[in-house]
Amino acid sequence: MAVGKPSMPISHIPFKPLAKHQARIPAMEAKKTLEKEWSSLLPEILNLIAKNLNEVSDFVRFRAVCKAWRSSTPITDLPPQFPWIIVSYISKQDLGCYNISSNKFYTTHPPKYFTFLHGLAEGRMLAVLSEKFGDSITYQLSLLNPLNNHEIPLPTIDFGNCYPMLLYPWKNQMRKYLVCYVDGYNSCQLGFWQLGQNNWSKLNLDPSSKHGRIFHLKNMFFIVERETGVTKAVDMDTGTLLYVIPPTEEYSIKDDQYMAEASGDIFRVIARSPGFLSSGRFDVYQLGANKIGSPCWVKVTSIGNRALFIDWHSLLILTAKDFTGIKRNSIYFYVFKKNHGGCDVKRMDIETGAVEHLPRSIKNPGYWFVPNLHHM
Repeated sequence: MAVGKPSMPISHIPFKPLAKHQARIPAMEAKKTLEKEWSSLLPEILNLIAKNLNEVSDFVRFRAVCKAWRSSTPITDLPPQFPWIIVSYISKQDLGCYNISSNKFYTTHPPKYFTFLHGLAEGRMLAVLSEKFGDSITYQLSLLNPLNNHEIPLPTIDFGNCYPMLLYPWKNQMRKYLVCYVDGYNSCQLGFWQLGQNNWSKLNLDPSSKHGRIFHLKNMFFIVERETGVTKAVDMDTGTLLYVIPPTEEYSIKDDQYMAEASGDIFRVIARSPGFLSSGRFDVYQLGANKIGSPCWVKVTSIGNRALFIDWHSLLILTAKDFTGIKRNSIYFYVFKKNHGGCDVKRMDIETGAVEHLPRSIKNPGYWFVPNLHHM
């Protein structure tokens, strides 16, 4: 018999079978050990993993693994999210959301059915519930985060026959807000509200703002006169006219106007008639100065490492390097199909004008929304 070899085949060696409960014990102990090892990961490692979760759904699941992971990863650590499109109501209870980067649809369940929802860059929406009493309409407003349904009621607007449109943070303070509303669908007006107050305060501007659009940027109101295209910059504290900017080239009363600020730069985007809903033709301008130092709009073909997101009423500017999947120097928008339901989501390269069709068509698009899990 060769040295080192068994006297009989291994398959023939008799083993005493274990009872079922005895066989289960090592597996259970191994599972408990594994769970303990996972829950004992260093907070530094957990934070590193969380920062690479580019899907909000993955981030939520990650925090749900165990108490240790949840306590080591606060909701404020959610990585910057590629904007979603709110896709209106699927039903009376369900709100649809479309994530372009993952080409996925999500369904959220708002606390009530709102008449209108307007997007906000800060991860909240202006939720509007309209009620009609005779010939007048009142609007109940609130700030809503559609991901966690956290809602902050706002006072009722009682400035006459008005339609709330946009909400801005007052001087970038998140507990103070301005609401832009349309009085009788003709003139833009502004209301001011602060967290804790019971009513809105009306802000009186130059009467020339009638029939124009108002933008709140860098602690100033920029009033675009609809008839002439002239832009007036007004100090938001004193109401003093600071300067007047001549209209852009080829200005048309039919064009859609957008303005936004990023890192101190003010941009104006014009969606040429008949508007982005059907044509997708854009011109981008940056506020600069002419040869004698007077403010003017300068047409640009590059906005650097930024990307623009345009919807019905608002322009959102994001830094491309901070968001996975966003391409720099681009405009993201949607175009309604002619004679068909729904719309196509597209991306335009500002320098070349080339247009890329994004993954799929969607129905009833609303507003761009940057997802977050904050309560306020």
